[in-house]
Amino acid sequence: MESWTRVPEVATPRAVGSAFGVLYVAGGLAALVVAAGVDGVGAGVGPARALIAAIGVLAVVIGTAAAVLREHLPAGVAHLLVTGGTVLITTAVLVSPDPGTALALSAVYTFIAVDIFVFFSLRSAFLHLSVCLVTATAALAARDALHHAVALDVVLVAIAVVVGLLAKKASDASLDSLTGLPNRRGLDEALDRTTRTAERTGEPLSVALLDLDGFKEVNDAGGHAAGDELLRTTATRWRAALPDHAVLARLGGDEFAVLLPGAGSAALAELLDPLVRDRRAPASAGVADAPAEQTPTEVLRRADAALYDAKRSGRGRCAVAGEDPVAEGEASLVEDLARALRTGGLDVHYQAVFESTPGDGGGPLRAVEALARWDHPERGPVSPAVFVALAEAHGLVTDLGALVLERACRELMSLPPQVRGDLYLGVNVSGLELVRPGYVRRVAEVLERTGWPVERLVLEITESVVEADGPRALAAVREASALGLLISVDDFGTGYSALSRLDEVPASYLKLDSSFTATVHTSPRRARLVGAVTALSQTLDLTVVAEGVETAEQADVLLGLGCTLLQGYHLGRPEPLAALADRLREASARAATPPPALPAVPVPRRGTPAAAAVLPSEDADV
Repeated sequence: MESWTRVPEVATPRAVGSAFGVLYVAGGLAALVVAAGVDGVGAGVGPARALIAAIGVLAVVIGTAAAVLREHLPAGVAHLLVTGGTVLITTAVLVSPDPGTALALSAVYTFIAVDIFVFFSLRSAFLHLSVCLVTATAALAARDALHHAVALDVVLVAIAVVVGLLAKKASDASLDSLTGLPNRRGLDEALDRTTRTAERTGEPLSVALLDLDGFKEVNDAGGHAAGDELLRTTATRWRAALPDHAVLARLGGDEFAVLLPGAGSAALAELLDPLVRDRRAPASAGVADAPAEQTPTEVLRRADAALYDAKRSGRGRCAVAGEDPVAEGEASLVEDLARALRTGGLDVHYQAVFESTPGDGGGPLRAVEALARWDHPERGPVSPAVFVALAEAHGLVTDLGALVLERACRELMSLPPQVRGDLYLGVNVSGLELVRPGYVRRVAEVLERTGWPVERLVLEITESVVEADGPRALAAVREASALGLLISVDDFGTGYSALSRLDEVPASYLKLDSSFTATVHTSPRRARLVGAVTALSQTLDLTVVAEGVETAEQADVLLGLGCTLLQGYHLGRPEPLAALADRLREASARAATPPPALPAVPVPRRGTPAAAAVLPSEDADV
């Protein structure tokens, strides 16, 4: 029912004004051309020609006004423009001096059929189409052209159906398949649109990020079906409770976002308060204003920091970000972070990487990615987006990277060999950490102390390191490769580097950013792009892996496109060592025979050993 009444996201005043402006002007010019070509004499020919010309001029004026005022068009103006267009076309057909002129003018009805399924809900679109068909048939029948009217009706219906299907497919690329809400791509589009509108009008805009509390327990107790049902019912309930002009999106997993134009963060927090306290699906929310001088990324980062403030305060509440939540109390937080690094007060969680297989996409577990987590003794959980940024800004990132590497190697080596198997470990490396003298030597010392095999450690460097082409960074990467470490280029697709430049880096693996994964199953264009990147990567001896896998459908599509390894919430969230050990034991117990060898991959360049790669988590990488 929601899809029957949902207005497409593209139906913004700007899009409506631009599209109708062009079509009105085109229809008006067509009427002027027809009027100029009207021949014959008689009492009615002259007035008919003049009236058709007047209709053409009026259409051009309306179209020009719609295009010029597109940023300021009121809600519902599209209905008025379609109705007005239908009236003008019908009037021109009825006053035509002969059937030929009437038929020529009736062709403009096709403009109505093109627009209605793009800018209206299905219910409104069918209503407008019905009115158009009835009036077109009646007008042509009055001009003794009933057979032509029937033919025109067939054409109008065909155009409407085709355009409607194309519009729905384009709209679905920005929608979450489980809840029908905008997905991450849809949120980005909505945030860009609402930010531009707020900047132009001066009205406030606020943003909220929400997480369901206890969602993992629901999944563990009832399986993914129970979790999916909770997400669907929560999305329906929240959508009904929010104003019509608010945008509710699902970002993946149990993460949601809300955009509220025309209101500040305090108003949005008040609106969300009863929702997050609802015992049917308690949630935590972080709310932030979206001032014009901040980018959407900065606004979302502030909302994310506020979300973690809410979680550390006991969950089930909203937290409102200050002007700069990272800077607020930054000095004491940096001091606490430095102390935690000295005393080992951070934890390491592991997100599993699976071999892609037909079916649900979850094959054997091949690798894990080590991720830092900080549970502050007073503040509670601190977002990685916050403490990683602090570490980089205050010279602590080297200590942070060293802690994660040594802790991960020691913890995984503590697992029995039959449980650990041939697991591969991935660690993220900051560019600041990489260029510090002696980085590779320190990594080698950690491996010697802990006993973790050098050939099963993957260093993940971001695409920005490739783009920067810094001599020191590249020298360190090549030194690591010569030692036997594996190199993976992380978050590929978020920067501007070309595949050809990857030849300068002794990498064996290329990890597609989650923005590719999000729409690979709904966008044929995105799927072709992923397929092209995979094919070209193979020529460079690079194995492509995918991050952010949220659904089995995405996993199947990625497998078909040649992505060997997959990671994402559909397959497994970051978890502590004990949970990972249980997962490995269960997998080992289910296997009737020893796990198969790693997927065959091209022999890496420059003598780098071949092995599985890992994916970045949905959180900040550490």
